[in-house]
Amino acid sequence: MKKIDKPILFGLENCKRCEYVKEHIPEGIDIEIKTYPHDMKEWSVDQLTEAVFYEVYTDLQKTVPILLLPDGRKLKSVIEIKKYLHSLKRD
Repeated sequence: MKKIDKPILFGLENCKRCEYVKEHIPEGIDIEIKTYPHDMKEWSVDQLTEAVFYEVYTDLQKTVPILLLPDGRKLKSVIEIKKYLHSLKRD
């Protein structure tokens, strides 16, 4: 897996959980957001390649959203993701 500099949020279109997380990202947090079609059959070759490259392809078949962290951890719970993103917020 490629080393990443900032968290990447992987989600699917028309996903209430994904939208909830996106709407609650604190202002000023540097995060990359990748949103794929809800039906995996509609993913482009680039999207499939990217999901495999970042080692989230199998995870995305089971649950979304997924937050990939620079240290290689993957957060798969909305509560965990929200808590982590709020921990990055500088007051």
